[in-house]
Amino acid sequence: MTGTIRVTPEKLISTSQEFSTHGSTIASITTEMLNIVASLSSVWEGEAGTTYMTKFKGLETDIQTMNRMIQEHVNDLQQMANVYNTAEQSNTDDAASLIAGIIS
Repeated sequence: MTGTIRVTPEKLISTSQEFSTHGSTIASITTEMLNIVASLSSVWEGEAGTTYMTKFKGLETDIQTMNRMIQEHVNDLQQMANVYNTAEQSNTDDAASLIAGIIS
């Protein structure tokens, strides 16, 4: 499959900011969830409670991995925007240095 992806550096930056915001939201909600589960330990005794808390804490690692992946995506989008901006500036500089009116 061949195609052209058209995107502006500004769109890449705004999208990276959206991803970053969502990543922060996920981290915040995860912290709240872990605090709630931890508070259950004082009232939910027995093997079922222990098993639930152990399983839930195991999800913390997965969620942290997902957050790292989101942040990597944020960084990738920002790097792409910087590459596009640098290339555009270089092209603008090159075009400005061309001599006009050579034939006349």
